Parts: sequence; structure tokens; C-alpha cells
Amino acid sequence: MKIALAQIDVIPNKAEKNLERMLSMVDEAKVQSADLIAFPEMCIGGYMLSDKWQDDAYCNNLMEYNEVLREASRGISIAYGNIYLDKFINKRVLGFHPNKDGRPRKYNSVYVFQDRECVSRLRETHILPQGVQPKTLLPNYRIFDEERYFFSSQDIAKDFNVSLESLLQPFLLRVGQEQVPIGFELCEDLWCEDYRRNGNALNPTKILIQNGARLIINISASPWTFGKNKTRDKRIEFLKKESGDDFVPFLYVNCVGAQNNGKNIVVFDGASTVYNSDGLPVILGDATYQEELIVVCESDFSKKPLERIEKGKAEAKFQAVIRGLRHINDILGHVPRYVIGLSGGIDSAVVASFLTIAVGKENVIAVNMPTKYNKQVTKDVAKRVAEKLGIEYVIIPITELVELNRRLVMTKTNAEKLDSVLEQNIQAKVRMQILSNLAQKHRGIYTNNGNKWEIATGYCTLDGDARGALAPIGDLTKSEVILIAQYLNEHIFEVEVIPQASIRLEIQPGAELEYQQINPLKLGYHCALIEAFMDYMPKSAEDIMKWYVDGTLEDNLGITTQIIRDNRIDHPGVFIRDLEWFNSQVQKSVFKRIQGQPIILLTKTGYGYDRRESILPEDITTPKYHKLRTQILSMESYKPANSLRMVYY
Repeated sequence: MKIALAQIDVIPNKAEKNLERMLSMVDEAKVQSADLIAFPEMCIGGYMLSDKWQDDAYCNNLMEYNEVLREASRGISIAYGNIYLDKFINKRVLGFHPNKDGRPRKYNSVYVFQDRECVSRLRETHILPQGVQPKTLLPNYRIFDEERYFFSSQDIAKDFNVSLESLLQPFLLRVGQEQVPIGFELCEDLWCEDYRRNGNALNPTKILIQNGARLIINISASPWTFGKNKTRDKRIEFLKKESGDDFVPFLYVNCVGAQNNGKNIVVFDGASTVYNSDGLPVILGDATYQEELIVVCESDFSKKPLERIEKGKAEAKFQAVIRGLRHINDILGHVPRYVIGLSGGIDSAVVASFLTIAVGKENVIAVNMPTKYNKQVTKDVAKRVAEKLGIEYVIIPITELVELNRRLVMTKTNAEKLDSVLEQNIQAKVRMQILSNLAQKHRGIYTNNGNKWEIATGYCTLDGDARGALAPIGDLTKSEVILIAQYLNEHIFEVEVIPQASIRLEIQPGAELEYQQINPLKLGYHCALIEAFMDYMPKSAEDIMKWYVDGTLEDNLGITTQIIRDNRIDHPGVFIRDLEWFNSQVQKSVFKRIQGQPIILLTKTGYGYDRRESILPEDITTPKYHKLRTQILSMESYKPANSLRMVYY
């Protein structure tokens, strides 16, 4: 048997374009004598469509394309993901069975056709549509909201009082004179370890194997985050352990490209993989973020297992940001022009570099908007970066506009002088108005250059530098921005585009909204705090304080003792004041974040729709907190424990 895994770029809400690419790959698979071609999950209309899934007419339209693919299955089997709107079957055959919200049921499904016919199951059920298998496990965490829209195989089994095992049946595909039972599942079905039933993992793969599947094909729309592919390999190892010697070859096909939910741009790297019956990878997709047709023969299952080599953090996140930026091309249907405020700081230099790589230097306009507070060194850096990148560079001094706004506010409020913060914010707001107007003039868009620390702590001005069409580095800490700046110089440009003085922070970061202004970032330490607070299993201020008492900050935050000393965190008073400031800033800046622009998602938890926040009263005053605070303030200094000791709370 020969199987083709079609790793395609799925553009949301562009069904015609997706179908065109699918049909092209079907033809290519036929040329290569493939018996079956498998496409990713929801590859017709896209996966991240939010409440568009609640539009029955739209879902019906997506289902119209099934007929085209059924016709294309002459001489080959085709498996792919699409929506299934179940209201017609329910009303005609089984009576009306609504979704949990009262609407008609919708299934996130895999369709299987062969020779223009729906493929039969090994043991047919009269409950499920012929040739259609709904997803079993519906993720309802992070950016996923599948239970909001879809009905699962589990739900169907409960409704009709049948076992889930009776519904998860392999499909019988004709290969020559033989009928081969193949189990099809969708994305989350392989991430089953934490879904529980009767004290055990609810494992669709194991059920399909027990029901006679000779191999498993998982079609996915699985977003990328750093380390994701090795994590998936471990999940396949779990599936192998669950089934033991009965485990069968496992084929995984994922989409590439980017999609969004309005608040996060989510990238898909592909990484389609073939695993043998020992649960080890024997074929790895080569084309990260690129379309690829991987043709697999049965003999490939006997190949020597491969070691997956993950890219370094800088390279991997660089590639993800570039694909996220190019998602804007998918949305608009063309490459837009970008207007970026280029201040001379490392953040804007990295964003300008990303834009130049993603859309070309001819589509980037850099604008420097100095006042009397901007140092000559940063103005020189901005100009140099623009020249090195070859992008258009414009200098627009804003002193007169700032002064005009300042006088206007003073006149209308009868104020003799303005608050220092307001004086600063006027400058930031004037700059953003200029960028917005220039973007409109050039029929383009303007960026937000804030990093994750600035977004977390609210170190930005609402209606000023907090604005922008998207935030390319909004899920990167300052430490990561510096790491990527060095990577860009060494591996992408191969010359020094971003000055080493900026990378080494010899030019100290600051908003330059007043004289000698330096931002309160504690490099390395604050970056680690953000990652701890934003972890998939988030940590609290109390956790950080407990680690301090135990001397395990280094182990738990992944930092060095030198970082602690450099930031004077070894002094208990400094530690408490800083942690309380940091925690307070994060809590009271929610109102800025919920008005923020889309962020390209790079981690397990990014601000936007991934971390959903309510505007709440600020409160960290628990008895445990006060006890730890008192204990820390009574310490002479922070004392690191054995570096090998790991303590988790």
C-alpha cells in the first residue's frame, strides 16, 4: 500500500483556493500511484473560524465541496477534514437531535471517499454518516473552543446509549484485491493522555487498533509552539505503551501556514511524520511552513528510526514570526506596505528586520519621530538600521505637535503645568497618530513594536505605542528579542545590521519621553517572571516567594545566580519591592491588553485570546502571602540551594 500525506497551506475562508491546491495534490498522488491521499483537519474552510461555525449556511457551503472531492476520488482514496452539519440526517432518520446549545449539530470530521463512493466501515453503524468520522476529543483550553461549536463522538455515544467503541471503527479501503482496515482520527485524538474515562486515558487510537485497524492516520490542524514536535513524539510513545505489541504504524499529517482568532495569529509548521509500530519516527517532513507531499510505502515502516533535531529557539521563533507576518498577505490577498516607528531601540530594529524579510524592503517605511528627549546615539542607530536594511527612512520631528497638544490641554483644563506622565503620553500619542495617518496614506498598516514584558507590565501608552495593526514581537521577552537580534546578524543578514551596542545594551533601553529615561526592566529576571506567570501551569507571586525562601529561584526560573546578583534580587527588600511592583503592574494593565492588537503566538500561553483576562480589583493579600513576605524580609540575603535541587509547588 502506498499513502500520500498532503501537508498543505490552509488559508481560512478561502475554500476555492484550498480546494484547488488539494485537487492538484490528488493529481500528483495519482501520478505517484498512491492508493490513498490524506489531507489535514478542516482543510476546506480552515480551522480557526470562530463563530462563523455557527452560520449554518456557511457550513452548508463548505459541505458543497465534498461532492468535488468525491468525484476526484476516481482511482484513489481521499481522506480530509471538513465540517459536517447533521441537521438533515437527524430530522429525516433519527428525529431531531440538537447540539448542546440547541442549534443543529456540527461535527469536526474526517471524510473518506474511494472511487467516488463513501468508504464503508469494518463494522458499520447506522448512527454515524457513511464515510464520515467525527472527532472524539474536543480541546477546550488555550485558543481552542471546539465544544462551543462541535459535537463529539463521545457525545453521540451518550445520546444514543451506545459504546464509544462501537462508533470508532476503521474504514475498509480496497488495495488491489485486499480490503485494508485503516483507523482515522483527528488532531486532539492523539493528545489523549489527560482525557480520562474510568480512571484511564480515553484513547481513540487504542480503540481503533482493538477494532482491527492495521494503521492509524491522524489528520491535524495543530499549532506550533517551541518544542511542540518533540512533545508530540512523546505522546506517540504513550500511545505505543498503551497498546503494547498491538500498536500499528501511525501517520500524522498537519497543515502549514497561519490562521487567527482575532486576537492571536497562530502558525502551523506542518511537521508531518510517519511512526513505525514501535512508536518511533521513520519519516520526518522536511518542509517547515511549506507545502509537501510525503509518499509512504509499507516498506518505510521498517526503516531505521530517526532522531528529531529541533531548531534552536532563535531560529524557530524567527521562522514562526515571519510566517505569522505573511498571514496578513493571506487576509488581504496581496502584500501590504508597512509603516514602522524606528526609534533606535532594539525592539523596533528587530521588527523592521522581520518586516523586511517577510514582505521585502520596498514595502517597509521606517519613521523616526524625535523630540528634544531623543539622544543622538539612538537617532544614529535608527538611520543606520534603515540604511542596512535598504528600507525607506523618514524623519518627522514632533516637538511642535507635542507643544501644540500640551498648550491645548493646559488651556482647556486651566492647568499651570501638566503631570509628568501626561507630558510623556502626549508624545507617544502624537507618534501613533502620525504612523496611523502615514499607513492610511500608503494604503498599508502600522505595527506595534512592544515586547512581552511591555505588554505584561503595561509599559506603553494606550492610544500611543500600545496601538498598531499587529504585534510581531508581542510574545517574545526582551531576552528573546536580544537573542533573535544576534541570530539575524549572524545567520540571516551575515553582517551587523542591528548594532552590537544595542544587543549588548550598551545603549540602555528607554522610552526617551523625558531626559535620561531608563525603563525598569530587570533583564533576564523579569523575562523569567513573565514566563513563570504565563506558563501553561501558571505560577503566582506566592510561588516565586516560596522559591526565594527555599533558595531555588535559579532552578525554577531557569536563570543564573549572576542574573539574581546583577539585578540585586539577592537583597530581600529589593526582591519584595520589585515583585510587588511587577505583580501589581501585570494585574492593573489588563485594560490595556484587552484592547490590544493581534499577537503572533509563539509560546504555550500568549496574551490575547490564549490568556483570557477579566478586569478585576487588584488583590494579592492572602495570609500565605503575608507570611512569606515577613519571612523573606527577615532574611539577611538570598541563599541559593544546591543547583541540582528541583522543588515544585
